[in-house]
Amino acid sequence: MGTLLTRAAVAAALVTLAGAALAQEASDRNRFELEIDASYVAADSPFNSWTERGLGKLRYSESNDGLKSTRLLALYRGRIAETLSATVIADYQDDASSGVDVTEAYMDWRPIPKSANQQQVRFGAFYPPFSLENAELGWQSPFTYSYSAVNTWLGEEIRPIGIEWSLHRHLGFAGSPHELRVFASAFYGNDPAGTLLFWRGWSLHDRQTRLDDKLPMPPHPIWDYTGAVVGYYDQTVEPVAETDHEPGAYAGLEWRYARRVLVQLARYENRADPYSFSGGQWGWDTEFTHLGVQVSLPGQLGLVAQWLEGKTYWVQGAGANGTLTPFASLVGDAFSGKFLLLTRLVNGSHRVSLRYDAFDMHREQGQPAIESDHGDAWTLAYRYEHSAHWSGGVEWLRIASSREPWEYYYAAPEDAVETSVRLVVSYRVGTAPR
Repeated sequence: MGTLLTRAAVAAALVTLAGAALAQEASDRNRFELEIDASYVAADSPFNSWTERGLGKLRYSESNDGLKSTRLLALYRGRIAETLSATVIADYQDDASSGVDVTEAYMDWRPIPKSANQQQVRFGAFYPPFSLENAELGWQSPFTYSYSAVNTWLGEEIRPIGIEWSLHRHLGFAGSPHELRVFASAFYGNDPAGTLLFWRGWSLHDRQTRLDDKLPMPPHPIWDYTGAVVGYYDQTVEPVAETDHEPGAYAGLEWRYARRVLVQLARYENRADPYSFSGGQWGWDTEFTHLGVQVSLPGQLGLVAQWLEGKTYWVQGAGANGTLTPFASLVGDAFSGKFLLLTRLVNGSHRVSLRYDAFDMHREQGQPAIESDHGDAWTLAYRYEHSAHWSGGVEWLRIASSREPWEYYYAAPEDAVETSVRLVVSYRVGTAPR
């Protein structure tokens, strides 16, 4: 009953916010949006979900599926001056690290809006511009309800707090279909990035990490001197944490042709010291290269593909209290994820999307040499935009994976197939910018 009252109170507060937004005078230069998503989920998995500290990859399992208030989302975007704006996005979640929290909060400065070289500076907490899938309000996907494995992980563990500069211009003659965009960022935080990826593995869902989240992970085994598992302790990760007070960086390049083809190449390095420890969190030195392609095809077909490959270095045998055991050693795990998505818009309001994902994580440096995660996934989704306020759809998701450590760590099967079917209804209300 307490949970239901909490949900009702939060929903009432957000509805009040939306009502206040709708009552603003036309002279305001503000945009308010509120979205409420409700789902019915039927899941099939041999494990409890990772949000319950289980071993599963799904957000919901048989123990916590059914009717869900998936997300309550509120967005504010205001123009402070002609070239300066502010954006704040917050939501309410009822699983993992539950409650109300902020996903993004940043200022956006466009110093010379009418120049051929369109420059933009963002500073605050924001998503890097890597995702070609999550292009909707609140970093949501217009194609499927569960994100690809690549973008699920970006939404979980990659949230820099810093400054990003970008420049966009048309190439060649006036009216040229060729456009170029470059971007670069320096940031703090994200030092534990890679922790959840190793301990839980890749996942596909739509839960985004907020700035103060403490995410559950499978329990950490305790070994005796013979190597036998004699117990466990709970562990959590704070993906936005800073452990070594050293900045990270990312940079990228985009080419677009006639609004029909987009190619992006980017590089990310959090530059964390794997021996650094602060506030219960160890640093994980994580880096990756990202390639994305988006193509508009004939017949209202669209193609989106992303590939991400990197490494993370961390200290195996590091204690939860910041101490190192006598067996502590630096190890390196390589990871990769990729997906191909085909989508078709029908009559302007119906969309069907099919996506294939493949993912992997394995030990490249140190012992033991393990294949910690390997698998693939299929997603089929139908979405219908009934009006500016109401939308809905259905999604089928199947994940097949193999986790070599599971039998040794948890006496659980290495191989698993997890599926879910999800019915979604969404309601959106808000004001347009003026």
